[in-house]
Amino acid sequence: MIQVEGLTKLYRRERGLRSFNLVVAAGESVGLVGPNGAGKTTLMKILATLLRPDSGRARINGLDVVPQKEAIRRVVGYMPDVPGLYQDMKVREFLLFFAAAYHLPAKKKVEIVDEVLRWSGLEGSAENFVEQLSLGWKQRLVLAKTLLHSPALLLLDEPATGLDPLARLELRRQLKELNQRGTTMLISSHILTDLEDICSRIVFIANGSNVSQNGEAADGAPRIEDLVYLIEILPAASAREIAAGLPGLQLLEASENSLRVSFSGGKEQVAALVSALAAGGVGVTRVQPVAGLESQYQRLFGAKS
Repeated sequence: MIQVEGLTKLYRRERGLRSFNLVVAAGESVGLVGPNGAGKTTLMKILATLLRPDSGRARINGLDVVPQKEAIRRVVGYMPDVPGLYQDMKVREFLLFFAAAYHLPAKKKVEIVDEVLRWSGLEGSAENFVEQLSLGWKQRLVLAKTLLHSPALLLLDEPATGLDPLARLELRRQLKELNQRGTTMLISSHILTDLEDICSRIVFIANGSNVSQNGEAADGAPRIEDLVYLIEILPAASAREIAAGLPGLQLLEASENSLRVSFSGGKEQVAALVSALAAGGVGVTRVQPVAGLESQYQRLFGAKS
């Protein structure tokens, strides 16, 4: 879905992006993580065709973001970190305005607007003015607007900023539902617990460049920080052999009562290991993450943020 190769963007003497690389497959939900000023928003804007890169190449669904930006805008939904809202419009009026801007068929505009109103929970507020909405409901409205043209890819830049815990939980539920329907997502956020819940993997960025697991700039494809879990088991000689035989898994340490395992993919691999152990007659008594995203961020960036 997304292929970024050597992308560079200069701001006077500063580099917004420096030979950045990224690959996101169709249907993935990928988190983009890094300190302030790392280049996350610059990348989002280039992919949304709002900024032109100075060098390198970015493609979405095989389309180049520079010469084919109109075609890309038909398949991309972009939610900026500070979305603009017309406060003196009513909610339904706001959505109909953007439905026209997306050139949706005239006969289907009302039907599509009604559908996103229902999905976002805004149906009861359709005749309210935008300025009457709370911040959380305004974020729902922006997401609803972003979905009007049924984009295959969502680019979400800090979508949960300023939301209270309940509004964040609802946003997470909505995004996971969209991803389960097949929508591809690239999400930039400083709320790492949200990304852990929504995303299947994380890409790290600093100073406009990919960051590898040891915190150094990576010149090649982006490195994904592995999930590390401690699996406590009932003593079984076969446990090490079962774990070593699964793809995308590295057995870091094994004892009679536990396995310490690194997963290169998402949480599905954790579940696959537990299932494989159970099928092999190995009792699993506890599954505990020992390297969460917050600890990874602290190790990689320290005081840089």
